[in-house]
Amino acid sequence: MKRGNTARVADFIQQKTNADTYEIVPKKAYPKSYDRTTQVAQREQNQNARPAIKGKLPDVSKYDTVFIGGPIWWGEYPMVVRTFLDKENGLNGKTLISFTTNEGSGLGNTRQVLKKQFPKSKVRQGFTATGNTVKNNPNRVRSQVNSWLDDLGY
Repeated sequence: MKRGNTARVADFIQQKTNADTYEIVPKKAYPKSYDRTTQVAQREQNQNARPAIKGKLPDVSKYDTVFIGGPIWWGEYPMVVRTFLDKENGLNGKTLISFTTNEGSGLGNTRQVLKKQFPKSKVRQGFTATGNTVKNNPNRVRSQVNSWLDDLGY
């Protein structure tokens, strides 16, 4: 199965940190077409929707730090990631670190979202790369991820 851009960045983080991983998968899959996916994502965002997540959520209580990744669509995490954040009350008080892929929005509002939703958490500097760079130059992105993680003390 083809790995998406954000999943590939998650893989790089996991390889460097030996972290456990959990993939947020929507119960109803997004369309295969990029254009159709962006239409669905825009509609979900306009409706402030919280799409259902497929499968059981992880128990985050045993972790001090949680990396939270996603593509950035119109400056925002996908709404299915917001579903995860809404359901994971155990994130408050943890160290939270965002990572994203985008085509121009950078980290979007991820830092603000995490700080507002989890005021007792420490939100550290996130990482972002364009999806095209991940796709076309993964070794460069892996190197950037490793440097970022080195700077964070990993």
